[in-house]
Amino acid sequence: MIFYNPQLITDTDSATLFCVQNAMAFDQYDDHYSGIYLHLFDLIENALEEKENVTGLIEDYLEIPYSGGQNAEELTAFIFYSDCMNNALATLRSRWGAYDPELDENSLTRASHVTRKEAIQRYGYTSLRSYLEALTSIELD
Repeated sequence: MIFYNPQLITDTDSATLFCVQNAMAFDQYDDHYSGIYLHLFDLIENALEEKENVTGLIEDYLEIPYSGGQNAEELTAFIFYSDCMNNALATLRSRWGAYDPELDENSLTRASHVTRKEAIQRYGYTSLRSYLEALTSIELD
């Protein structure tokens, strides 16, 4: 199941960054945070398998030099603990703080700018490149 919640995922960039595959819907930030880490790890593994220049992508999009190891664990940790990602996760954390599980998706007054269908499609086409692009262009709350 692809996790999508219009209270948390309000635009296409947050759909790219915060939609993750999980067996059940998240009910707290910490679980969602872990799911995002695992999703990023998978994107990096896929990029490495496809012989992409992951270091080059990181340096180009995050605009910071990378001199660490070339395995998926170190690359994931570098991106995950970068300033860009910390800012994006702070936005997600604040959205979780305002999250109301009692609200029906169809009765939301502040609707998401991305539908469930669009978010799921976006998830299916997300690559490390598109993930980093969204990370550097997300509008923070």
